[in-house]
Amino acid sequence: MNVKGGSPFGRAAAWAHRWVAREPGLETLDALRDRTADIARQMSNLKPTMATIANVNTLVSEALHTCDGPDEAREVIEALTARIIDHSYRAVAEVTRVAAELIPDGGTVLMHSYSSTLVDSYQAAFDAGKRFSVVCTESRPLRESLNAVRLLREMGCEDVRFVTDAAMAESVKTADIVVLGADSLSVDGSVANKIGSFPVALAARHYDVPVYVLSELFKYDARTAQGGAIALEKRDPDEVLARDDERFVEGMTVINQFFDLTPANLIRGLVTENGVIPPALVSTHWNVLREELLA
Repeated sequence: MNVKGGSPFGRAAAWAHRWVAREPGLETLDALRDRTADIARQMSNLKPTMATIANVNTLVSEALHTCDGPDEAREVIEALTARIIDHSYRAVAEVTRVAAELIPDGGTVLMHSYSSTLVDSYQAAFDAGKRFSVVCTESRPLRESLNAVRLLREMGCEDVRFVTDAAMAESVKTADIVVLGADSLSVDGSVANKIGSFPVALAARHYDVPVYVLSELFKYDARTAQGGAIALEKRDPDEVLARDDERFVEGMTVINQFFDLTPANLIRGLVTENGVIPPALVSTHWNVLREELLA
């Protein structure tokens, strides 16, 4: 968890493959392919929900199969991963710019969990002279929203509220807009994000509060276009309640579901590097990006 967010995970994955390309002792194309495949498996097993990791792995594998030798393969990996990393930074900056325009001056924004892109959009809006309130749901069990609370206060946001997850419905009805991050985007426009995002979106629909999801297009999970489902990761139950806690009841099962899926019909729009798009069009935009990265 030292890396936080789908975009940083994708860039980290690209760097992992770049270091493989620079690794000594891989003298043949087969050895290089085997090593990248091994690294890809390890990263996917660690963070199965992160589409950015899967996309890096897939693009590297596809690119390697066009190569005739190890030297060419190393050059291809270096160039491809550089394009992925560069595009990610530029995409996130554009998402931030577009999202800052959506934040209402004098209004109230509600967010769930932590997203560096969300916080950057607040900073951009704040720098543009907007003043607004932010409600942060705690996002148990790790309470990542506290990161956002600290950064919002540091940037000068005067009205920052920290509420329990159980209070999200009561808090949503006080908001003008709900903004969420994303870990993966599905072909049908649904969004995988930190557990609790779906209930927030449901409450927002009930109170007619628009929900926007901030995400670079590289978070699209291309596996869903072949009928696969986004893997919704579970984490260590001890993060919720440790077995040595005096309140632990022997025989019960503690479930630490870490991600959920928010349907597209609860989302007003995806805020991407291509602007605000309907969730159902994400695969069309991804196909264009994929060809650009492989070119």
